[in-house]
Amino acid sequence: MLKKLALAGSFGLCVLAQAQAAPLYYTITATYTGLADYNTGEFDPARTGQLRAVGYDTNTDGQINADEILTFSFDYISIDHYLIDTYGRCGRDGMGTSWCLDQFSYNGDNALTFEAWEHSTYFEASSGSYVSSGEAAYSYFQYTWGEGITRYDGFRWTPNTQTSIAVSVSAVPEPATYAMFGAGLCAVGAIVRRRRKQTAA
Repeated sequence: MLKKLALAGSFGLCVLAQAQAAPLYYTITATYTGLADYNTGEFDPARTGQLRAVGYDTNTDGQINADEILTFSFDYISIDHYLIDTYGRCGRDGMGTSWCLDQFSYNGDNALTFEAWEHSTYFEASSGSYVSSGEAAYSYFQYTWGEGITRYDGFRWTPNTQTSIAVSVSAVPEPATYAMFGAGLCAVGAIVRRRRKQTAA
């Protein structure tokens, strides 16, 4: 039994050693500073917008596209892993909420573009958010009765907008790999202790 566990641990070590060759997880954070008010057009040098996205580089080309995104958020919009995994990057949850990550592209040279929206309907009103990188981001609330008032709050990119992009890349082996690795280490320790006892005897 101990030998089997040791072999399992050795296999886990091999898998861990080869993790760098496997597809990688990219965590991309982008901060945009210096934006104009969506309604008035007034430029605010201190106003910021922030994106955070996690993607899995399935074809190991060093680039992330919309189909490889696991989670996406930008100020007003949040499309989490559960929604994408359950319904897809564009979908509807059956409770009045719909969303879509229309576009996402990161090419490894800090060239980043994206477009996404989220919309919810409840009773006599609806609300939602939209973002298109380099253009605008806003949220809205609209009554579906009466005068149909729509209210916007958001910002627009300008030629003076500064962009800062940070990317973290990591390999994340399956939990079973760590389990085999741990079992192997325990087995090796047990074998060493047994041999010491036999030598002492």
